[in-house]
Amino acid sequence: MSRVITIEPYNSHWVNAYNDEMVKIKDTFPDEILFVHHIGSTSVPGLAAKPIIDIVIGNKKYG
Repeated sequence: MSRVITIEPYNSHWVNAYNDEMVKIKDTFPDEILFVHHIGSTSVPGLAAKPIIDIVIGNKKYG
């Protein structure tokens, strides 16, 4: 089974996509979220990356 991995040139839209998801997460769990961070290669300006937005979420229960 072969799998194709796509690497794309940096796209400033990735920041907007992260921000949209961050707002949804914070709005959905307003009392449970400690932080939401954009991580991974799409979070680095100018870096080519797989076009997948990685997000880490800290919540009050698990810190």
